[in-house]
Amino acid sequence: MSTIAFRFPGGRYHATPWGRHVNEGAVEWPPSPRRILRALLATGFSKLGWNTPIPEEAHRLIRKLAEVDAAYYLPPTQGGHTRHYMQNKTKTAKVFDTFLTLNPDEAILVHYPCELSRDEQDLLARLLANMSYLGRAESW
Repeated sequence: MSTIAFRFPGGRYHATPWGRHVNEGAVEWPPSPRRILRALLATGFSKLGWNTPIPEEAHRLIRKLAEVDAAYYLPPTQGGHTRHYMQNKTKTAKVFDTFLTLNPDEAILVHYPCELSRDEQDLLARLLANMSYLGRAESW
C-alpha cells in the first residue's frame, strides 16, 4: 500500500480540468489520477533523464498505480482567482487565473491500494522528491 502526500507551500493549487480552457474558471479537484501519473512521468523525463521508452521499472510502477482506484483525503479549500490583462500583437486579452487556496501545512493524501516492490517504492520516492509542481506550474 502506498500513500502520497502533496503539499502546496504557496497555499494555492492551480489545475485546469481536461477539455476545459483556463479562462473558464474551473479547477480540477481533486487532482485526477491521470494528472498525477502524467506528473510522475514528466518528472522522470525532465529530472531523472529518462529517454523513450521509459525504464521498465517505471513502466511497472505507473501500470500498478494506474490499475487501482486511488482513495483521497482532501483538506478544506476555498476558490479564488486573479484577473489580469496580457498584451499581444493586436489586442489586450483578459486572463483569469483560477485556483484553490489551502493551508500550506495540510496535504492532499492519495492512497494507492497496491503492493510496490522495494525498487518501485524507491523510484516513486525519487520521482516525488524531484516533482516541482502538480497541476499548472503556479502550483509549486
